[in-house]
Amino acid sequence: MADSPPNATGRIFISYRREETAYPAGWLYDRLADRYGGGQVFKDVDSIQLGDDFVEAITRAVGSCDVVLVLIGDEWLTTADEHGRRRLDDPDDFVRLEVQAALTRNVRVIPILVDKARMPRADELPESLARLTRRQALEFSPARFEFDTSRLFKVLDTTLAEVRRNQDDGGTAAGAGSAAAALRDRETPVPVPAAPQPGDRQRRPLPRRALVLAGAAAVVVVVLLVVLLVANLQPGSSPDANSGGGAPVGAGGGIEVDSSPVTSEDGLRLTGLQAASRRDPESPRVGDTVTVSYALTNTTDQRLELEYTFVGVRDPADDHRDTEDMNEGKVLQPGETVNAQGRVLIDSAGSWTIWPCYVLAGERFCPDRWQEFFVLAE
Repeated sequence: MADSPPNATGRIFISYRREETAYPAGWLYDRLADRYGGGQVFKDVDSIQLGDDFVEAITRAVGSCDVVLVLIGDEWLTTADEHGRRRLDDPDDFVRLEVQAALTRNVRVIPILVDKARMPRADELPESLARLTRRQALEFSPARFEFDTSRLFKVLDTTLAEVRRNQDDGGTAAGAGSAAAALRDRETPVPVPAAPQPGDRQRRPLPRRALVLAGAAAVVVVVLLVVLLVANLQPGSSPDANSGGGAPVGAGGGIEVDSSPVTSEDGLRLTGLQAASRRDPESPRVGDTVTVSYALTNTTDQRLELEYTFVGVRDPADDHRDTEDMNEGKVLQPGETVNAQGRVLIDSAGSWTIWPCYVLAGERFCPDRWQEFFVLAE
């Protein structure tokens, strides 16, 4: 999980089409609400009362926010109404009104390109929305949901913290509004970190990937048998004198975790391994998020420098879904412990393979599939 936001309170509005991007909007809302508080994130304009002017209501709702996230899917440009007219061409279309209000009110706008959708060109949009194309977009894929979300957090933390500083410096409501508006009015692109490319560290080095692929087919076929028969120690681990032979624990019938302490050849002791499904602890389903947490203790008499910690993940198709990095550059003194965590978005049914891992300075990885466990999703 990403670190807590640095004093970054502010309102975030999610603009999306229910017919197209409701699912990723729901995932995103959950993560943003966890980080910034549910009252700071708006996903729908459901509070419009009968008789209200919905144009004014949307304008007020968007204008009260500091950031508007515009979710753009493959059909965002072409979605039509019952008469075959493109909805973006309708002046009363809710999505058009939301984006238009954000651009007019100078709210910070971040386009979110969902699952390989492309950014529209100015000549494909109504004139009132053409300025959207000048905003730097963030690619958002279920295949790397955790990493993309962590990139978005970095942008939001910086933007919202700056808005708050300007509001605090303004002294009065009017001054705060002017300062916030001045920030939102900037036309420079949002500094979104580059998306991962093949060969980036986020994809992990080839040797370990090759080992994974070699045993993939067997794992998928006999995964349930492996859960019953797997030994307490994985290759590359040594028994801990105080392990006590702990029994598997987990969030329910769909998750089996062996929490027994083990120590790697590097001298890092793994303890407290846990996994919990967010929405359905008894039977994980597609759409759930599984949170994995663990601790590492330096049992050597030398300092150990972590490059990062993460949670290794392979989906039912054996594709890489490793979570975002944590504890980058953390130095562990002898006897020191560090906590680590990762969140896994379960977006397909079947058996998911998950394990805690670390990388030490010099590209020294944890034992392959260290204390791996399985999540069987319906």
